[in-house]
Amino acid sequence: MTDKTDDVGVDLFYINSKIRIILSSIDGIMTGLIAIDESGDLGSSGTRYFTMAAIIMFRTRYLKRAADAIPNKGYEVKWNNSDNHTREMVLNALSDLNFKIVYYTLDKNHPEGNKPIYGNDLYEFVLRQIIRDSMGALTCKDVNVFLDSCSFVSTDRLRQIVNEEAKLMGANPKKVSKVSSQQNKCIQLADFVVGAVRANAEYSDETISVLEKKVSVARRH
Repeated sequence: MTDKTDDVGVDLFYINSKIRIILSSIDGIMTGLIAIDESGDLGSSGTRYFTMAAIIMFRTRYLKRAADAIPNKGYEVKWNNSDNHTREMVLNALSDLNFKIVYYTLDKNHPEGNKPIYGNDLYEFVLRQIIRDSMGALTCKDVNVFLDSCSFVSTDRLRQIVNEEAKLMGANPKKVSKVSSQQNKCIQLADFVVGAVRANAEYSDETISVLEKKVSVARRH
């Protein structure tokens, strides 16, 4: 899968996104939702790639069909503990719905044009870009932002980053919080998406290809 926007076109992409936000927020009735999850290790060892992805949507009730495709096994079902059939079933259910995807996959030890960074610094670097790209993909001004619960960034720091990027992108964050996939089905679905994206980079797994048309921004460095 190749990038849908390169660095040369990023400024124009952001300008166009601001115009869309202004035009679509006139009626003031729509609130977007950004759900973010990550896959991979933050250290120099372990997985080769660290990936973060977001799903951007405007009618969360439409995701019920995809959420219903996740089997209820009495524990938290995620990409990593699912078989191929379940993974394909969930992503195929998602493919029929109206939403967008942005993702960032980083070769941790060999990032293009950058010195390697690890740990919380790496997490925050990628998170900031994901939030910016997600807000660029919005077609409304108001937005709720949910991040999968983790210890890599505090809730206060998350809110600070979201507010900084929102000011840049002309968005209006309404609710910003960290939640688990057990609390929020959108996070659970984001887990399947980011797992499929990293599997494509790490193992040439093609499961994510069914969602190729949903990708607004794909960064791989």
